[in-house]
Order: sequence, then C-alpha cells, then structure tokens
Amino acid sequence: MPTSPAKARHLLEAGKAVVVCRDPFTIRLTVPSGKHIQEVTMGVDLGAKKVGVAAVAGGGVLYQGEVALRDDIRRRMDRRRMYRRNRRSRKCRYRAPRFGNRAASRREGRLPPTIRSKADTTVKVVRRVASFLPVSLIRVEVSGFDTQAMQAGREHLAGWAYQRGEQYGWENTKMYVRARDNYTCQYCGVVMPPDLEVDHIVPRGRGGSDRPGNLVAACHDCNAKKGNKTASEFGHPEVQEQARRPLRAAAHTQAGKTATLEGLAEIAPVEITYGYVTKVDREALGLPKTHYCDALAIASGGEPVEALLTYEAMQAVTRGPYRQRKGEHSHLVASLSCEMLGFRQWDKVALPDGCVGFVKGRRSSGYFAISDLDGNLIAPAISYKKLRLIEHSSTLLTERRKAASSPD
Repeated sequence: MPTSPAKARHLLEAGKAVVVCRDPFTIRLTVPSGKHIQEVTMGVDLGAKKVGVAAVAGGGVLYQGEVALRDDIRRRMDRRRMYRRNRRSRKCRYRAPRFGNRAASRREGRLPPTIRSKADTTVKVVRRVASFLPVSLIRVEVSGFDTQAMQAGREHLAGWAYQRGEQYGWENTKMYVRARDNYTCQYCGVVMPPDLEVDHIVPRGRGGSDRPGNLVAACHDCNAKKGNKTASEFGHPEVQEQARRPLRAAAHTQAGKTATLEGLAEIAPVEITYGYVTKVDREALGLPKTHYCDALAIASGGEPVEALLTYEAMQAVTRGPYRQRKGEHSHLVASLSCEMLGFRQWDKVALPDGCVGFVKGRRSSGYFAISDLDGNLIAPAISYKKLRLIEHSSTLLTERRKAASSPD
C-alpha cells in the first residue's frame, strides 16, 4: 500500500524493507506487519493501439499508466515469409511450401498473432500492477461495434439492411466498384476506357485493405503511373477523401475482447462497464480525454478522486533479437549475440548528460544507438563505456511522464 518517501527511506536504512521495483518504486517489508490489506479496484480502458490502466483505493489514486501495443507483427511476418520464399528459389536445399493446414491454425479459439499479442499484453500489464498492489476487483470497459452500420455511415440499421450489404446484387467486388464509379477513371476522368481496372487508394503494401471503400476505378495507364503511392501522393486528394475510415481497430478490439476478459478473470474478479458510463464519470471528474484518465474514471466508478501528476508510459516490444539470419542475405547466420559488452537490446540506460533512454541498436565496435520510448534517436552512436545500466530489458519498456492537466 502507498507510503511516504520519508518512511520508505527510514525502512530501507533500518533494514526492515528491500527494494522490489524501481519504477514505480516499490519496497517489501522484511518484518511482520499484520494481515490488514485494503481493497484496490483497477480500471482498464481497452483499445486497439493503446490501453489505459489505473488503480484506486480508499478514495485515492495509487497508479495510472498507459501502454502502447505492438503494431509491427504483421509486417515482420510478411518479411519472414518473403525471405523464406526467396530461399526456395535459390540454389539451396529444396523444401516444398507449407500451406495453412497446420493443426495450430485450425484449433478452436485461435486468434491471429496481432490480436493475440494485444490481448496478452493487456493481461500482462494488469498482472504487473497486481504484483505490487492487492487488486481485488477489475473493471473493464467493453464496446460493441456495429461494423456494418459504421461502414454505411449510420448509427443504426434496419433489420433487413444487415442482409443487404454494400455489394448486394453484384457478383464480385470489381464489378461493383466499376459500376459505382460510373465506369470512369477517377484519376484522368476518361469515360469507358477499354482497359478499366480497379485500383487501391491506399496500396496493400502500405496497409490498405480490399474493402470497396479503398477501391476506385482507374484506367491501366493511371494505375501503372500511380504505382505504390497513395491517391494523395499521386496528386488526387479528392480521391483520397473517398477512402472510408478502416475498421481494423474496431475489429481487433472486438476479436480480442473475450480472450482479454478470460485472462483478466484469472487475476481478480472482473466487472464490465460501458463507454457512455465512462464518458459521464470522466467529465464529472473534470479529467482530460486520455486512456489512463478513462481508466481512472472506470476504476473510481464515479466517486471523486484526484488524478496523479505523472503517469507511467509503457511500450510493448519484442523479446529480443531473435532473428537468425542477416536480413536480405538470408544465407548468412546472424553473429550478433543476445548480450554484447554487458548490454542487451532495449536495456534502459542513463547517458552522461542525465538523459534516460533505451538501447535500440548495437554494434560490434561498441557504439550503440540510444532512443527514447517512442523510438526517436537520442544518440545515434555512443560508446558503451559512457552508458550506465538502469535495468535490463523486458517486453515492456517504461518511462515516467507528466500527466495531462486540463480537459479537452
């Protein structure tokens, strides 16, 4: 339970406590202290990119934080698949391609790797807070997204409208897109060109989907000239505005909700709340619109509390440099060890000027690249001798930041 810095210092000097965690600074008593434990309620604000967490007890705020989830898993898997295909076409030992018929991909309850990572990271953050706070109840905000109504740009749809989607009556997507655009190239304006094609407004290689909202009719010449550019980069921002907001975030939140709730139920009893309740409670408390403030409103249940002046920002990262080959030269074995000169990737270090960062890149010469929590370089190349290790890396990078002070 929370205590004052002075009392913590006296307990440590007297040998009655030991340090457990540096941030947030946590100590554990080494002498008997009774068995009275306060009840702590934890709030979780689920999201597709960021998740907010907060803990309250006795009308006071004990903890508030925000974790940025990983969004690079799909890109890394695509790159790995490309490397494997390239190896099959070279003068290497031939291995027939394996398709998606493995038992692991067909098991019941399986989630895609990206969604599974987001659900596991959310549970991991809550479990980490529960390791130094006696969490007795977890309140989770869940949302129900009507993706078909969102796609139609409406709040509600009639019952029969769910049976007649955007492409109702058309054989395939390309026929629908050509007819929707009146068989006219949306870039040059030519009507009924002999080589009318369907183009992605945001290319698939840059995260675009095959939804009709991301497709337009285009002639062959315009499609070839556009290449891997977006419509705005190609000089047609009016076409870019036609691209509807992707529903990937809503789909990820919906698909991973059940797995997240099941994982949280193993830590403490779970109570569900909804977004409209959170909005009313947050505005009543006068808190700004952030993920950790939403979590604070969820945990307090509308009771008056005062937010902390700082919050813990977290970033989910990989376990480490597990790559076995040297990028494009995939016939060469990666010789860089997991630990080099006493440092690992994502170790938290202090620079000579007092700045704190993370080891982003390591070189055998001993000069490392140091970045902040957001991935921005602080020092492109600095000798390892000038770095002071604060804590070894984990799958959660943490940093203390100033909290938002005023509502939007």
